[in-house]
Amino acid sequence: MNKQTDNKRSNGQFAKGNNLGNRFKKGQSGNPNGRRNAYSDLIKEMSFSESNGKERREIILNKLFQLAERGDLRAIQFIVERMEGKALERQERTTKSEPIQVMVIDDQ
Repeated sequence: MNKQTDNKRSNGQFAKGNNLGNRFKKGQSGNPNGRRNAYSDLIKEMSFSESNGKERREIILNKLFQLAERGDLRAIQFIVERMEGKALERQERTTKSEPIQVMVIDDQ
């Protein structure tokens, strides 16, 4: 008999609980290889391919540095962030627990 029909009551509803058993054992992943990201795989594959005797990623980096040398701020920022890391953004927070004061102004 079918496992799902074994788990049904006489009124046609499913019985409470899981009598069917799990497909995966405890500690076993349901997706062991993980989600494949086809675009990143293609980009990596293409970046290592050669064009005019150089790897494409080398050509792209040369272009990036040329743009930075010409003063392109986005190229400069990209290079600096990759070399030094992104700058930390600091936020000031107060820990005072004083109530907010509200002023009422009457136009009378």
